[in-house]
Amino acid sequence: MTLLRLISPAARAGVLVAAGVGLIAAPALVGAGAAALITGLVLGALAIELGIAGTATEGRGTLPISAHAVYDRGLAIGLFVTAAIFGLTGETDAAPVFAAAGALALLVTSITRYSATPA
Repeated sequence: MTLLRLISPAARAGVLVAAGVGLIAAPALVGAGAAALITGLVLGALAIELGIAGTATEGRGTLPISAHAVYDRGLAIGLFVTAAIFGLTGETDAAPVFAAAGALALLVTSITRYSATPA
């Protein structure tokens, strides 16, 4: 059984850029500590970078479409691990932020059509 692929690579890129901006801002908005602020900044910048790298299918500064799926899953797993670490260390303001971002990244990964041509 195949999953329904609804989002094009270009739409995925836009979602990642928006999610990256959210990751940069959200820890500050919930009053999280310094570690969460820095982690949000780094992971948010990474998400923005992956989004920008997915705006074209070829050329300088882009990644092959086949690599996007791997990087997207890695980002989602990394966000879940980050949420777990913050939860275990008592950073209760930051853990839900990173867990929600991980869930969004996993959702986007599961419904993105990783091909250059329409399905």
